Amino acid sequence: MSVCSDLLALAEQVGDLIEIPTVRQLFLPEPAIDADKDAEFGVVELDGGATGLFYAWLEDSQQGMNERFAMEEFVGKDALEVARYLAGKDDVSRSIGLAAINAISQHAFNVGGIALDEASDSMAGMALHDQDRLGMIGNFPSIVRQARGQNIPVTVVERKHHMLRSEPGLTITLDPLELGGCNKIICTAATLINNSIDDMLPYCTHADAVAVIGPSASFFPEPLFERGVAIVGGTIVRDASRAISDQVLGRGLRAVSSRYVLSSHHYPGVLQSFSGAP
Repeated sequence: MSVCSDLLALAEQVGDLIEIPTVRQLFLPEPAIDADKDAEFGVVELDGGATGLFYAWLEDSQQGMNERFAMEEFVGKDALEVARYLAGKDDVSRSIGLAAINAISQHAFNVGGIALDEASDSMAGMALHDQDRLGMIGNFPSIVRQARGQNIPVTVVERKHHMLRSEPGLTITLDPLELGGCNKIICTAATLINNSIDDMLPYCTHADAVAVIGPSASFFPEPLFERGVAIVGGTIVRDASRAISDQVLGRGLRAVSSRYVLSSHHYPGVLQSFSGAP
């Protein structure tokens, strides 16, 4: 079983216990990186306001989304039906499916009364100390800058050849074996979109702490906790329509969202939270 298949199975179980709203709106930005704008995210909002996101700057692998899918055709759709796109064989399908899973997860967290503790920083509360070596799967430039500012060596595993480089305190490589020297690892949730999460996690088993973070990580954390991940950090969107309009204007999500963190030590489990549900 994969992380994505486990997420879908869990969403189906949740759907047997509570009512899941239908899709209110879908937003698909063009996956064209613009240095003058914040990173963009696709949006799935359910009736009732629960909102899920997907990282939309994977470039070529997400090209043609708006030609392939008409956004208005998703309005009123069964959210679980859209979530099943996560089982698709391409990044376009998995992007939409992950956003739907995230929206369903946010709805379930709300219904189940699961506390989403605010993240203290962009690293989901993962503290760095003098002897640490930070590994990253996917490049978070702000985290790289923060770690290097503390003189923490950083190794980044990337898929993009043009980003590769090596300099004092920073290595950006294609080789996940380089993570072996890192005792703390942060992984981007975009690995669920490009279908690399199951390949990458085995390279993290030696680490003292592993976190999967990003707006795309706003899903049920159980499949990751079961695989040794300690922290899952996601994003709550308070106003989906404004999130869409702000992104179109290049303003990002900051004004309408907040980061949260779930820990494997304190998370109660989404199914367990519905013990009193009808």
